[in-house]
Amino acid sequence: MKKDELVTPALLIDLSAMEKNIRTMSEYYRGRKNAGIIPHQKGHRLPIIARKQLEAGARGVSMTSLGLAEYYVQSGINNILLTCEIYGKKKIEKLCGLTKQANIIVGVDNLENARQLSNAAIENHTVIKVAPELYAGTTGCGVDFSRMKDFVKHLEEYRGIQFEGLWHHGHESSIPKFSERKIAHFKTLDEIARIKDEIEDAGTDVKLLSAGYTCTWNITPEHGLKGVLVQAGSYVFSDWCSHHHIEGIEVFDCALTVLTRCISRPRADEAMFDFGMNSCSDECGEDYHRVVGPVIKDLAGVKTITQREELAVAVFEEPRDDIRVGNTYEVIPAHSDTTAKLHPCYYGIRDGVVEVVWPNSGQCLF
Repeated sequence: MKKDELVTPALLIDLSAMEKNIRTMSEYYRGRKNAGIIPHQKGHRLPIIARKQLEAGARGVSMTSLGLAEYYVQSGINNILLTCEIYGKKKIEKLCGLTKQANIIVGVDNLENARQLSNAAIENHTVIKVAPELYAGTTGCGVDFSRMKDFVKHLEEYRGIQFEGLWHHGHESSIPKFSERKIAHFKTLDEIARIKDEIEDAGTDVKLLSAGYTCTWNITPEHGLKGVLVQAGSYVFSDWCSHHHIEGIEVFDCALTVLTRCISRPRADEAMFDFGMNSCSDECGEDYHRVVGPVIKDLAGVKTITQREELAVAVFEEPRDDIRVGNTYEVIPAHSDTTAKLHPCYYGIRDGVVEVVWPNSGQCLF
């Protein structure tokens, strides 16, 4: 099937662009003894892409969903860092089961939660590996840097859990300029190194150390922090917001698009399309304080795009007659991670032809 024959709106992956993005990341990390990548899966949520990342040299994967972790383990992927805190009896019991099947490390930032995990692990005859999260600011969970040493000491009082290390997501995506972002990130890494040394000086081995993400993919390894694992994720697809806004991310191509059709030309300077917020997600840029919308690929002269639930209208800078009803266009989403969850399947495209269809089975797992 040719791309233009698909029912719209449809979620497309440019397979060549995605493979190039994975290759770019893996080539940078290849041969680096002091740094590695554990790509985050919250964007594509597909084990088949995770396997491509692992085959390219990733040392495991990371994710924030326990349900997705279960799906990945069932798919044969068994080295997972859960970058979230797990609460609730049923979820904790499910976590206990997964620890018997795969190498699962889970985030923790509260001693009551640690007690719950420990008790459940003992009851289920297992041990849960934990890695406390370092607080990164008001948009995340975590233990404050100043309290982490004491927090780790208290964790060792619980028999059912095993301390593995530390992780920190970061908060530098709001800094668009590369040089300024590097200074800010290095300052954070200095603090992480100090805390790691304090914990190890007190007699506890920090086996896992994770810090950084896509916007620091080529910054974190340059610091010198030994053994650091970077949770880059959005680089696989990229999107308009990160590609356009963050310096240093433009090396990754926008591989995820939404195929749409023009369905109306109500005025000479307007066109209606059959995509909207239910098929293409906006992004909240600048640390979630400014809404950024999508961009229509290879269509210049667009003044504004306004999305409704199922439709979008593009207003052009001047009247034009080259956009015809029925023609297809590709929309680059502002946020690929959330756009991917809006569709039941991915259409993998190469040279304008559908090469593969991947069911979006991880779409609604929490």
